[in-house]
Formats: sequence, C-alpha cells, structure tokens
Amino acid sequence: MTESSGGGPRFDPRFNPAFQPGYDPNVDGHPDSREQLRAPEPRSHEPEAPHVGVFPPPKASPEIRDVELAESGASRRINPFLIAIWALSVLFVAAGLYLLRYMGERLDTLNATGGGGSADYYVLNSYATGAPLLVVLGLATATGSLFLLAPRYRRRAPE
Repeated sequence: MTESSGGGPRFDPRFNPAFQPGYDPNVDGHPDSREQLRAPEPRSHEPEAPHVGVFPPPKASPEIRDVELAESGASRRINPFLIAIWALSVLFVAAGLYLLRYMGERLDTLNATGGGGSADYYVLNSYATGAPLLVVLGLATATGSLFLLAPRYRRRAPE
C-alpha cells in the first residue's frame, strides 16, 4: 500500500484490497469485496520475446500432431525404455517364481536326506525372503508401466 497524492490509501491492483492494510469496506471508493474475491482471468503464458536460438519454435501442439498421425494412419513407435520396463517386469516375476520353486525342491531334498549345513539354511532363508519380493516388484513394475501409458491413451471415435 502506498499513499497517493490524494491523501487516501491506494491499493496494489494485483491483489484483493480486502487483504491489504488499510482496507475498510465501509469507506466509499473501495470496490465490493465479493467482486474482488472472484478468480482473476487467466493470463496467456506465451513468451514475450520471439524464440532465439538453434531450434525453431514448434509449429503445432502435441495434440494436433497426435490427431494428424491418427488420421494419416501412421503407426507410432513404442518407446524402447518402455520395452525395457516390460522386460524387467517379466524377468522379476520369472526370477521370483523360479526361486520359490527351487526353494521348495531344495527343502524337499533336505527333508528326505535329513541333513544340510548352515549355508543351506541361510541360502533358503534369503530365497524365502527375496522370492516373493521379486514377484511383487515385477507386478509393481508392470503396473507402473500402465501409469506411463495412461496419459497417452486416446479413445477412437466410433465410425
């Protein structure tokens, strides 16, 4: 708030006067607080200076390019990192299931022979802990890849 030459307080127009020091709703000249509490009009976020540099400014928004690709019938390439994520999820689930199966067979062998050293105990204990975690990690990785794909999904219009 600054004092104007007229003697009365002047409020910063960027902010609601009701939240600035010196505001009195009973004094004439103050705008109605209900009107001021409305959300401001959205401003354009376009750059003020033209693009300067090596790359030209984009000619179309991503949505327009997606529509143009869909209309032209061009196929979209799948992200290679997404393929790697899918492969990792399958690998994690397969490794976890294999360790669970191996652990069961090893326990049957140890029970049949009636022996086994302390190393067998520690290895089987680590498998019993790690195998279910690998299965869960693989399922979580596959679910996470769905979250990566979900924003790119566009429902096709019925023909």
